Amino acid sequence: MKLTILGGGGFRVPLVHEAVATAATGLTVDEIALHDVDPSRLATISAVIEGQGEHLTAEGRAVALPRLLATTDLREALTGADFVFSAVRVGGAGARTVDERVALGLGLLGQETIGPGGLAYALRTLPVALEIARTIAELAPEAWTINFTNPAGIVTEAMRSVLGDRVVGICDTPIGLVRRVGRLL
Repeated sequence: MKLTILGGGGFRVPLVHEAVATAATGLTVDEIALHDVDPSRLATISAVIEGQGEHLTAEGRAVALPRLLATTDLREALTGADFVFSAVRVGGAGARTVDERVALGLGLLGQETIGPGGLAYALRTLPVALEIARTIAELAPEAWTINFTNPAGIVTEAMRSVLGDRVVGICDTPIGLVRRVGRLL
């Protein structure tokens, strides 16, 4: 099985790799393809994953280390994928900061999923998300896509217009909220 992670230079990627390598997922993943538009972030996360694999092996926790492909070529990353995690941030952290500060400057909630910040982020992200969806449809038409890209609802619906029911959107905010409330109780 091939798992492709778009936004593969993200800091959460090693968590996915560890879950796969230790068989915590219950799935056998032969290859993880990391795609990112930033080659330096991609190189950093790739090095972390390589070191993590060595560490897991030394501890005896590695069940099946998947092959790792790190690429800035979207088509290479998606070719033959069985599952795609999409976690891209169009414009990077700098664009998010601008979106949120503009909203706050207007006295409104400055956040990436709702309000003016969410709208700006959606307008910047939707063309990229649709291009990703079209590329998935072409190169991995049977793949299931899990979208983590915010604003998750809008982006997932846009991708659904291309991928149909083979895309699911997930936002981690509700899980975090439940945990925070639980700690307060």
